[in-house]
Amino acid sequence: MQPSQRTNLKTLAEHLGLSITTVSRALKDGPEVKPDTVARVKQAAASLGYLPDAGGVYLRTGRTMKICSVFFAPEVADYGDAGFLAQVEGVSRTLETDSYNLVVLAQTASQSPLETVRRVFQQRLADGIIFSRTTPMDERARFCLEFKFPFVSFGRTELHSPHAFVDHDDEGGVYDAMIRLAADGHKRIALFNPTGNMTYAGMRLRGYQRALAELGLPWDKSLLVTSGLSVWSSQDAVRDLLARDRGVTAILCANQLSMFGAMEAALEQGMDPARDGLRIVGFGGMPFRMPFEQGVTYYYQPQRRDGEELARHMLALLGGEPAESLQTVLPYQRIDDLQRFRMELRAQAMAGDTRQSTEQGT
Repeated sequence: MQPSQRTNLKTLAEHLGLSITTVSRALKDGPEVKPDTVARVKQAAASLGYLPDAGGVYLRTGRTMKICSVFFAPEVADYGDAGFLAQVEGVSRTLETDSYNLVVLAQTASQSPLETVRRVFQQRLADGIIFSRTTPMDERARFCLEFKFPFVSFGRTELHSPHAFVDHDDEGGVYDAMIRLAADGHKRIALFNPTGNMTYAGMRLRGYQRALAELGLPWDKSLLVTSGLSVWSSQDAVRDLLARDRGVTAILCANQLSMFGAMEAALEQGMDPARDGLRIVGFGGMPFRMPFEQGVTYYYQPQRRDGEELARHMLALLGGEPAESLQTVLPYQRIDDLQRFRMELRAQAMAGDTRQSTEQGT
């Protein structure tokens, strides 16, 4: 075989001196093919760089061998959200183990959430879809359930029909933060929640109110801040909060960007975390450097892990597993020393790079 010739099923069969049918069945681990033949076919396929023809697969099975992940473009604007890239990597690497490719689509501010999902389904762009920012009666989930389009949501809904999802324990995270802040003497604790009626915002509120009730602290609606999650929107909202209520000593932010905005607003108001005892609590992926880090607590969600879990659920769903068995709620990891945590993550990453280089050199 010429080195430049693209390996297909026919050329692979000719190289091995086997029939196309035998090679095809061997690649699928057909029980009618001898184990040593299966091993020989797979070894030759790997050495010659054989990959199934996507067009042929689609004609035979109706599958595109693609999974689509949708992200909300405005959420990674201004300062950006690097954690999203880690999640994409986690999804892509896991899908590759089953010969699937990842397609990433951006949902712009002018598009409805359903529009993007409907386009993927109607244009047969992918065999399944992953989306986030779920609402209690999410129209995308209802659409996919109605048309039996495989999906895994990054976030829960309140729909009666079961569906696959991966989510974080936002209720438990906020509850834990409240209990710990109260133990440190904080009583005027503000909760920052996003606009858009997202399910996780309601869960955060439940955790907040449950902690208030157990701690005997009064419910004060003025301490509930609702805004967009960009740095600029968060900064404006927290600036207004601190201007009208200087008694606030702690703020539970919704993500990294709102955390950054809250800090900028505090600095604008002349507040110093060491002098004023202001505590900022954030939730999110890999934490980037903040305007200040004293008095900061972070609830960490490894977004590469999230991506891997989303992809595993999708592959299992396509493999026939019932959706009700593919519902995962992941805990947060509490971090009180961001600088030390970053150093530990960096050391782990460097160790991984060294190990990979060693493996590639052997």
